[in-house]
Amino acid sequence: MRVPQSIQKKISGIVLLFGCLTILLNHARTQKWLADQRLARLEEEAADTGSRLSGVLQHLSRRQQERAAELEMAYASLSKDVEIGVVCGRDGLIRCSTQLQWRGLSVSDTPLAVEWRRALDAMERMTTVLTWNEDKTKYIVAAPFFEGYDTSGRAVVLLRYDPALLFMQVRDEAWHESVRHACFLLALTLLLWFALDEVVGRRVRELVRQVGAVGTSGREGLPLRGKDELSVISREFDGAIQRLTAAEKLALNAAEQERRRIGGDLHDDLCQRLSATKMKTEVMLNLAARGGAEAAELAREVVSELQEAVTAARAMAHGLSPTGLDSLGLSHALAKLSQFTRTSFQVPCAVEVDERVEEVLGVSERELLFRVTQELVVNACKHSRPTSMSINSSLENGDVVLTVIHDGTPFQEPPAGREAGMGLVLMRQRLHALRATLERTEESGFVISIVRIRRHNS
Repeated sequence: MRVPQSIQKKISGIVLLFGCLTILLNHARTQKWLADQRLARLEEEAADTGSRLSGVLQHLSRRQQERAAELEMAYASLSKDVEIGVVCGRDGLIRCSTQLQWRGLSVSDTPLAVEWRRALDAMERMTTVLTWNEDKTKYIVAAPFFEGYDTSGRAVVLLRYDPALLFMQVRDEAWHESVRHACFLLALTLLLWFALDEVVGRRVRELVRQVGAVGTSGREGLPLRGKDELSVISREFDGAIQRLTAAEKLALNAAEQERRRIGGDLHDDLCQRLSATKMKTEVMLNLAARGGAEAAELAREVVSELQEAVTAARAMAHGLSPTGLDSLGLSHALAKLSQFTRTSFQVPCAVEVDERVEEVLGVSERELLFRVTQELVVNACKHSRPTSMSINSSLENGDVVLTVIHDGTPFQEPPAGREAGMGLVLMRQRLHALRATLERTEESGFVISIVRIRRHNS
């Protein structure tokens, strides 16, 4: 019996799916957190750079060291996040820039034309302006300073930061973090898989084997040990099978007792009546022989028919209640069955019974085994048309094994969808009550039926 979708696979799959969803959510959270951290650092760095440059350039402009101011702007351009940087006066002319070719141009002719109004506002208020552009893709720093000792001479350092590279690094770091989490989750899932296989999967498979043993072989396996839910289910199932088996035995025993009662009634009442009538008819035959040949012939026919009726009634009584099964044992009953096959079907039947079988089987078990054997033998005689047959019982590794061999045609199972006969149904019930299995094979032209009664669970 196979479980198409095991609990182990389902739980592991659910954990893996939940872990993947957690990783994706954590990836988004980590990426946002890293982006916020890097942007905050970028804003802090931009503010520091703008303040530093404005102070340095104010000092250099008062000393009229233009070359040093250009070097400072060149150093500022080395930052990977700085896209453009210029120094302008109120007139909008570029004093120095990260792009040397822009020197002397108007800032309105550069990509910083839109940001120029923010620079003018910073120079008016003489406060540093830190802000994002309208589409939140560029960060603008406008740091004003005094060009000379006169407060009327004002200039501004205008820097534009591009965080695109920063966002790319954030994405890479977030994915690397997610991959590490995924590897950790995979390792945990594998550990969970093996843990479930040891704790749940193995026990579920044992429970399935226990159920499958009942469904296929007519016997139950050992119940699971432990105090968990699966053990409780296994023990309850085992108890239910035990109660069902006991109920079947009671029903079969009741049927056997009823068969014995009917057989006893046939033997003690009907057979006696028929025998008495036969004796009276024989007396009548003697009297009729003196009176006339025709009356004598008629009486002779009545005697013959009554003899046949007595024989048939005794055969029925023996079939319903095999004489000597309780006292003389299984070997005697099988010997009677062999005699029945010879007289009723003209099929010679050899019988060999191991004496140890009688010792390990109880009375009710011997009766059930005899009925199973009787069904196998009679069915073979009726449908397989054998010319010889043998019955053998033995003890193998503690198990009782009964073998019926004949040289007739093989047994054909009823086709699918067709109900089995009453004899087959009763035989299966008796096999189940005995916790026995039935195996049919063919070998060298012989049909072999093997009934195995297991005396211990394996």
